[in-house]
Amino acid sequence: MTVRMKDVRTYIDELERTKEDRPEQVKEGLEIYINLWKRAVERGVVEETDGVDAALTKIEKEGGLYAAAGESSGAS
Repeated sequence: MTVRMKDVRTYIDELERTKEDRPEQVKEGLEIYINLWKRAVERGVVEETDGVDAALTKIEKEGGLYAAAGESSGAS
């Protein structure tokens, strides 16, 4: 039996749904994480149709999620 890998679009959608009923600080952290994923998609580093495992491999090759999103570092 083959297990269908979750794609990036589904992953982002699920993350969006997990924000509900969370403390404000957790919501803010999730929003930052979600936006980094969205920027990685916008920049073409990953595709919405990529499986999450494949996307993570691409992100790692870019130097991490911040780099894939076009951010200079994780510090704000």
